[in-house]
Amino acid sequence: MEEMKVMAFTDFGAPDVLHLMKLDVPKPQEGEILVRVKCASFNPSDALVRKGVFQKIITLDPFHVPGVDFSGLVVAKGPQAERFLIGENVYGYLDIRRNGSYGEYVTLKEEDACKMPTRLTYEEAASIPLSYLTAYEALMKSTLLKKGQSVLIYGATGGVGLAAIALAKTMDAKIYAVAGTESLSLLEGKSLLKIMDYKKENIVQSMPTKVDVIVNLAPLKKEDMLSLFPLLKEEGIFVSTTGVPDLPEGSRITLLSVQTKRNETHLSEITKLLEEGKITPIRTSTWPITDAPLVHRLHEEGKLLGKAVFQVEF
Repeated sequence: MEEMKVMAFTDFGAPDVLHLMKLDVPKPQEGEILVRVKCASFNPSDALVRKGVFQKIITLDPFHVPGVDFSGLVVAKGPQAERFLIGENVYGYLDIRRNGSYGEYVTLKEEDACKMPTRLTYEEAASIPLSYLTAYEALMKSTLLKKGQSVLIYGATGGVGLAAIALAKTMDAKIYAVAGTESLSLLEGKSLLKIMDYKKENIVQSMPTKVDVIVNLAPLKKEDMLSLFPLLKEEGIFVSTTGVPDLPEGSRITLLSVQTKRNETHLSEITKLLEEGKITPIRTSTWPITDAPLVHRLHEEGKLLGKAVFQVEF
């Protein structure tokens, strides 16, 4: 049987549990495709998986290959898989419970993949799925951001933050952004109304006006989230990917907690926006997949900026 190389772990733990392994190339089952992975990307959820935070749904049997974002080409199809052609370039967001994209091959249900935008490289395409799907869920589906509204994005320089900025721009939104000192350069040239450094200034005092929507992407304490509520208009919306606090009595604010979801309709909409040039990829660094332990460690030290992409070559 043909073998493949992967970066995987056999024990939950620190970044150095990730190591090179050789496994059998999986066979696609009914309705599945086999993809030769060209690029993957790092997401904070990869680190949580590695640490064992999701042990209730992810088991070591006896190993796990992380990674949910991928780009690559279809090399085999299971029975009833008719959506893609052999050799077609695809990208998508994998089921976190299955072995993922930190390896040369991966199987997935064909509805979890989408034809890769022709204008993108593999590296660019791999930066898209989770970040844009999360931002889409927060801004376009849950919040239903309206054209010309104002939005404050807290945690604007991670993958989801950069995606949220791009999506908000398609709605001609008035955008305010909050990030840390070390990553502010990632926001240069994005035509934002105001960029604030949470490490150096009081955001409530620095904001010149109230906004329609606040998108929180940072692991803030509940009391810190509550401190942002005065920045919302009377019937404003606070949407967060890291939980929400209890709504103060008498408040007319809407609270929304969102999570990333595999959604072929949303990914198709994102693909259309990419094809039309209305949004762009968000890759900020590229690494060989064998550097996965280093990238995980940099993330945990708070030194990984923007969106990191892996080239899956061994």
